[in-house]
Amino acid sequence: MTLTKIDIDRNINTLRVNSKEFSTIDNTKLISMLEDSIRNIKDVAYYWATVSADNKGVTNTTAEGEEWLGGPFATVFGIQYYIDTLKNLNKPLNEELFNNKLNTYKVFPNNFLERIFFPFISADIKFGKNIKFKEIEEYRGFAMRYKHEPSISLILGAGNVSCIPLLDALYHLVTKRSVVYIKLNPVNDYLLPVYEKVFSNFISMGYMFITKGSLEESKYMTEHNGIDHIHLTGSDETYENIVYGKKLSEDEKNQKSLNKINNKSFSSELGNVTPIIIHPGNWSNGELKFQARKIVTAKLNNGGFNCISAQIVLLPDKWKHTEKLIKYVKYYMNKVDDRLSYYPNSLNVLTTLEKDKNYERLNDKSCATPHLSREIKAYSKYETSEIWGTSIYFKKIQYDNDLDYANRAIDYCNNTLWGNLGATVLFKKYNKKANETIKNLYVNDLKYGTVAINEWSAIGFIIPTLPWGGYPGNKDNDIQSGQDFVHNSMFFESPLNGIVYSKFRMSNLIDPLWFVTNKKGKKVFKNLTYFQIDKSFINFMKLAVSAVF
Repeated sequence: MTLTKIDIDRNINTLRVNSKEFSTIDNTKLISMLEDSIRNIKDVAYYWATVSADNKGVTNTTAEGEEWLGGPFATVFGIQYYIDTLKNLNKPLNEELFNNKLNTYKVFPNNFLERIFFPFISADIKFGKNIKFKEIEEYRGFAMRYKHEPSISLILGAGNVSCIPLLDALYHLVTKRSVVYIKLNPVNDYLLPVYEKVFSNFISMGYMFITKGSLEESKYMTEHNGIDHIHLTGSDETYENIVYGKKLSEDEKNQKSLNKINNKSFSSELGNVTPIIIHPGNWSNGELKFQARKIVTAKLNNGGFNCISAQIVLLPDKWKHTEKLIKYVKYYMNKVDDRLSYYPNSLNVLTTLEKDKNYERLNDKSCATPHLSREIKAYSKYETSEIWGTSIYFKKIQYDNDLDYANRAIDYCNNTLWGNLGATVLFKKYNKKANETIKNLYVNDLKYGTVAINEWSAIGFIIPTLPWGGYPGNKDNDIQSGQDFVHNSMFFESPLNGIVYSKFRMSNLIDPLWFVTNKKGKKVFKNLTYFQIDKSFINFMKLAVSAVF
């Protein structure tokens, strides 16, 4: 059915009528509604993951596991953390989890099961250097301390990872007590019945509407007087068209101010030219192969259609392992199964790039989607434009010593690359005392919303307790990766960014479940989803068997 302007007007009027009631909803009722949503997910999880896999062309492949992880599991995981926070807001924080030197608070893992299924991974929230533990504790729970004015938030859904529209909506529902209108991206609007089932209780109470439609409908909604706030997960160009009515020139981005055509409150997550920094060290051949598979995962997960997809690998020039690591990355880029380039126009972009003689095709010509690589030597558009798809770039950094390399890599990422959503540093023995200064440089000086040490920064998206968004301070007319954040399920006020840590190499026997080279991801993430919903003994045994066998 075609969505008309009359439909939009009627839906917004309904939301307005109910916004006052929802702005004062008590925690007990909200918790009950969120628990209903989890039960609803149980009913649609299988269809959700399988229809997503079908539309992305990965049915009956190991890549189906990505649709379980980035769909029903991530949504359940996020909802459960919101519920837990709402139930325990009055409990004091553990001061032992606060690092005075780095001004960070440990927020993951929080239980035994998280340690099992996310082995050797931990995560901290970093705060401004002048903020002390007592202030963090005092101002936690911002969502509950303020009186919320009735409001309507328009959520412009992403078309790539299926949990994003739901998690974006949840953040506004829970922390802002705002009713929401979700407008789906045409790329994955086939999930409309799934989303409506998940949020059926909110929809039936008039606290939410979910619709699909064309660009014309989207434009009408963003300009509608009834909408108070807009949240966009998408591209900076879409943001500029909404706020300024056009794509901005570099001169306009450098102006102190620029006239807007849309002055609504706005939050956004808008992508990134994502760097992976290789810190020099004495790596074994097995470690080189493992990190190459991690890099390839960061590139090829979801066909490369991630705002945090690896784009540029920074390597130490004349490091004894540089060429071998590049060789292994190319090798595994060839080995990963062919995938459908399902995003509109993405295949055309790749085939155009392939015509450039400086590009190297890494997989067989018979594959439908080319996997491309290129070395960057001079200043390049690939440093300032997000390439949506399966192309990866290598940049060699000259340096004098380890400390000099870290400083040069940080400067390059902060001041040359576009965006500031997430960055990864692969650093062997980062936790040794001799390397503490260098590690702290990466943690303190990389100006990214998520900084990950020895793990792809996308893991920060999966962990609900971390804030997700660009690094604070992006200007309206030079938006970069966006403003504000979502997730942040423990309700910390004004976090700076998220820091993820992992062991340099997890296992000699098997890759982590989220690696594109791991064959068990589909079964394990399916069973993990059902176990997360219902922690019964039967579900635990199914999960354990799928993980082991």
